[in-house]
Amino acid sequence: MRQKSAGRSGLLLLLAGALLLSVTACKPNGGSSKTSSEEASSDAPAAVEIPTLPVNTVLVTEPDASDFLIAENGIARAAIVIPASPTDKVKTAAEDLQKYLHAITGASIPLYADSEEPAEEYRILVGPTAQTAALKIEQPTGYPDKEKVLLKREDNQLILLGNDDMTYHGTEYAVTMLLEYLGCGWFGPDELWQVIPSHSTLAVGELDVMHTPQFRSRWTGVYSQYPEVGMRWYQGGDTTSTGHGIMPLISREEYFEQHPEWFALVGGERNPYEQTWWQYDYTNPGLAEEVARKVLERFDANPALTNYSLAANDGWEKGWCECGTCAAAGNATDQLLVFVNRVAEIVSQKYPDKTLSILSYHNNFFPPEKTTAHPNVEVMFCRETSMTTPLDLNKAVTGYNNITHNTYTQSWLGNFQEFIEKTSLKHTSIWEWYCIAADSAVWADVPWVQGNVATRNQALWKQNGVSYVFYDHGPFASYRETEESFPLRWPLWYVAARGMWDGGLTGEQTLLDACQKLYGTAAEEMFLYYKALADSSELCEGSSICWVPPQPSEMYTPDRVEIINAAIAGTKAKLDSVTDEQKARMENQFTLWNKARFAIDNY
Repeated sequence: MRQKSAGRSGLLLLLAGALLLSVTACKPNGGSSKTSSEEASSDAPAAVEIPTLPVNTVLVTEPDASDFLIAENGIARAAIVIPASPTDKVKTAAEDLQKYLHAITGASIPLYADSEEPAEEYRILVGPTAQTAALKIEQPTGYPDKEKVLLKREDNQLILLGNDDMTYHGTEYAVTMLLEYLGCGWFGPDELWQVIPSHSTLAVGELDVMHTPQFRSRWTGVYSQYPEVGMRWYQGGDTTSTGHGIMPLISREEYFEQHPEWFALVGGERNPYEQTWWQYDYTNPGLAEEVARKVLERFDANPALTNYSLAANDGWEKGWCECGTCAAAGNATDQLLVFVNRVAEIVSQKYPDKTLSILSYHNNFFPPEKTTAHPNVEVMFCRETSMTTPLDLNKAVTGYNNITHNTYTQSWLGNFQEFIEKTSLKHTSIWEWYCIAADSAVWADVPWVQGNVATRNQALWKQNGVSYVFYDHGPFASYRETEESFPLRWPLWYVAARGMWDGGLTGEQTLLDACQKLYGTAAEEMFLYYKALADSSELCEGSSICWVPPQPSEMYTPDRVEIINAAIAGTKAKLDSVTDEQKARMENQFTLWNKARFAIDNY
């Protein structure tokens, strides 16, 4: 009998129907919950829908003659073929594939240059080989905006290619995607959270994918700590600059004595050393010219850099210039746009495809009053609004906030769209404080799971022209994830990262797919546990405006805790049906929830 896996992997090959499977909650006495209209008014728990996943047509463990055979009973039937002079990226991708195919099958898959003739009947062509060229299949190229991966089966040849130009890692991504189709998964740096299936016989069925990522630049704070995990999550893309980037170019120490006029006039004097938070005189043309010169130097030195951030110095509402020229320019956003427009006009003469960015943040949160943006200016919007509610609900967050020092009069979405319209923006990006951004140590032990919030927000951003998303941790107790903290928050980071790469699945579908790999026969029960956590976030009524997180007890109310505990009880009933490794992961999650309960109850 032939086996095709029903689990989703990476991309959509064959879409499943829209029908949702229903899991009926059980009553404490063991009877099923009531489903008839007569019984619907009772207090019985409602049925919970489990999302369907696309059918995986790639993985075959009982092959027939129509399949591409990788290994049979632990013996290699395929060889990996690379160019005679491979790039480092292609060589890395091929060796990675060889390593994991051996781990899956026990077979030693040989690696050949394309000038050699493998003895094996089946060939996995990694990178732009001579055989790939003979099939008239070209490696995707072009930078930026041409990041693609290609996975294609042609009879007894399997082609894995991607754009490897500059900072792209397309061929490595293609290998990771194939391995995911074959059942692998990476959900954290610890070995326990890396899934490598065991199939002594392994084949590939249908495979024909050409994929372009949803966003051209995709980063989370996790990548800088665990790049090996970040690469498996398809993080990367264009090289961009973020943050408050003017100070490294124009320091007080180097420029103030010679050019005091470049620094803000505050209280009748220009002296950045007297100000805790200080800014520049953004309307000064000389400042813009010198910054343009410095930016050109950086672009010259790093051809892969596609954007440079010229966001204002950090500092709430403090330190902004009070001179007549700045006052006449308009609000703080107008002043900054006057500056960055001048820089962009100079830089674009040499680099017409590169952009300069500012942050919509603090004093620059609101749209300008008078100034439109140069075509090469990008605005990176910082999300100063509810971190639990999807943005498409257009929830208004009004009133003065003493943390962000802003007075909100409309929803974040309304401000975002108004900003784009008023400035005629052609380039937009997102800086997302995705977790608890404030100094709230209590959340270090409490899960923060979002099911569909990330993917819904990503879809909205995409509709509004966003090309780049960065998910920051925010400086709280778990600002830097560790191997110990990763199991607590892997769903948060994983769903966001995968959504940036592929917008074809909801957050809940992505979670279910991960659960199938992590927990086997207990996948649906563990999915219901994570869904219960995610629902607690979406239903939270407490403040969650960026820097003002709710208390854990506001998110995990007694009724929500009861639902979560019931979900855990359901998972424990499956402990005897899973492997030892899957059981260890489940017990790890139970332990973390018990620790979280203490924090919830005591803060």
